[in-house]
Amino acid sequence: MHVEQLTRQVSVSGQITVEDVKVFLDQGVELLVCNRPDGEDDGQTEYQLIEAEAKRVGLPFKLLAFSSYQIKPENRDEFISLIESRKRIHCYCRSGARSKRLWREANFIVGGEAEYDAKCSGEIKP
Repeated sequence: MHVEQLTRQVSVSGQITVEDVKVFLDQGVELLVCNRPDGEDDGQTEYQLIEAEAKRVGLPFKLLAFSSYQIKPENRDEFISLIESRKRIHCYCRSGARSKRLWREANFIVGGEAEYDAKCSGEIKP
């Protein structure tokens, strides 16, 4: 599995397995986000199985699923609220592309990582 680190806070990848959950926890991920609806492909690991493993190992899990190229403003806004948690987030979908698109839309709103960090620290007033 290829993991792309988008910022210090957010990484993305394609479909993960139940076994990958512990790896993400060990790497310091604090929130696992599924951007993929169940049933897109045969053999796809259902999000409930990944969510159950995340719960078992103490890794918070969020289902924020949408079809490819169907990002709605409410998806973006919900992801912005996850970014604002300042938790280290890993998002996954079929290939990683839809998670990356969601991050781009949200990151555009929050002003990019450096500007966002400055806003959070009070260096830049909103």
